[in-house]
Amino acid sequence: MSLSALRRCLDVAGRAAVCPYSLSRTWSCSLVIQHRCYAAATAQKTKEKVAVASAAPPSTSRKSGKAVTPQKAAEESTESGRSTEEDLKMLELMQRISETDEMDLSAAPLDLLDLHVPTWRSLKEGATLGDHLRAILQTQRNWLLNIRSLYRMAKARSIPGVKVRSPWSWQLFSTQSTKPGTWLAPFRQGALEAYKRVNEAVAARDEKSIKALTIGNQQSVYTKLVRSQDPRYLTVWKFHGERTPCRVVSIRASDAYVGAKKPRIGSRLAVQAVVRFDTLQSVETYSKKTGARVGKTEPKPVVEYLVFQKRMWFDSPWVIRDRLYEGLETRPALPKSFGY
Repeated sequence: MSLSALRRCLDVAGRAAVCPYSLSRTWSCSLVIQHRCYAAATAQKTKEKVAVASAAPPSTSRKSGKAVTPQKAAEESTESGRSTEEDLKMLELMQRISETDEMDLSAAPLDLLDLHVPTWRSLKEGATLGDHLRAILQTQRNWLLNIRSLYRMAKARSIPGVKVRSPWSWQLFSTQSTKPGTWLAPFRQGALEAYKRVNEAVAARDEKSIKALTIGNQQSVYTKLVRSQDPRYLTVWKFHGERTPCRVVSIRASDAYVGAKKPRIGSRLAVQAVVRFDTLQSVETYSKKTGARVGKTEPKPVVEYLVFQKRMWFDSPWVIRDRLYEGLETRPALPKSFGY
């Protein structure tokens, strides 16, 4: 698809958002214009081929018309293939808009919600009494928001792996519990498995698995770790167990599905949860050339706070999107109007 045709597609999308009833007529006109332009361009190319049939043309650039090397010609061919894929995706999007008369704004990236790593004292150097009181208030606020979010998830039947009979239950107070019978027990088990898989993928330089398990900022962090490794060696990550069971310390649920109709599966909620991992890990390094082990670390404790996210209207797994740290304030911070 040419640039002008792509612009026409975007123009159709804009008209659909303003007046969906005129979409079919505009779409038909756009297809007719594209057909005529394509037919004219085909006829012109046929005339040019007849005129230059006696001499084989050299390799030329599609952009500048100058002679290029075969390597550059291959690169331009690859770029052309990519642009063709983008054009096809655009056409699929336009077809979906024409069928549903709406755009899927719910697939846009989500901001990090006001998650918090609870602590009963400020970890600032030289913290004052006001800093400690502020940390306590943030922890209490996080506890209340955890209850509200669990209630919204239970009411919408969006707690993974659990059938909730009634949202009014003592389980609303069990966000940070590690007992096996709580609402978030299946989620904690799945989070631990995802944690082990992503660490194994980073050690094995498996970027495909990393992209399937992570998004956003944390995906960039893991990808940089993969590409910073020495290609002469193989790294093996080993999990030696948990020092304390993983637990959810903060969870938020918000309405993020903006469609006029209810989603076909799940609910309108998008959920983000901070999971605390306290594990024993070690790393072994092997030479690719000889296969001999050239390095090994003793099992050491590692504590991490990772943010998991899931859009409840998609049949997709939980993904890791961010990392938080104990003692750092997260947005939105409490207002500084408490007199300290």
